[in-house]
Amino acid sequence: MAYKSTDELLKILRSTPNTSKLKHYMDTLSSDNAPLTFVEFIHQELTLQQISVSKLISLSQIQRNYAYQILDGKRNPSRDKVLSLCLALNFDLPKAQHALTLSNNSQLYSRHKRDSVLIFALEKTLSVQAANELLYEMGENTLS
Repeated sequence: MAYKSTDELLKILRSTPNTSKLKHYMDTLSSDNAPLTFVEFIHQELTLQQISVSKLISLSQIQRNYAYQILDGKRNPSRDKVLSLCLALNFDLPKAQHALTLSNNSQLYSRHKRDSVLIFALEKTLSVQAANELLYEMGENTLS
């Protein structure tokens, strides 16, 4: 079974009609569904999207040495750095929320003004630069 989010797994479980189907589900629930680390998750996305690390760093506008330390797992990224990487990878909101959780950062919350702007940026697939311009325009702190 390919990696599935917790929500997807819950939907499958809810639609499981009997114990034999539950046993089948349990048998197919493999280590592929083991939680990834933030670094593993980002590298998996780089592979899926066929983007190089250097291209990601350029798109994310994170200082090169610092970004390599994040992507090597030597540094824990701040919430803003995670969001910069998410924007650079064109993540949708659920995927960005997952990345924030994996990196031990708080998820975006639509009741917060700055978070609302960032949710909008993710949903509209804005670049990091465009998101920063929008944040500035809205009177909020930029990502970098």
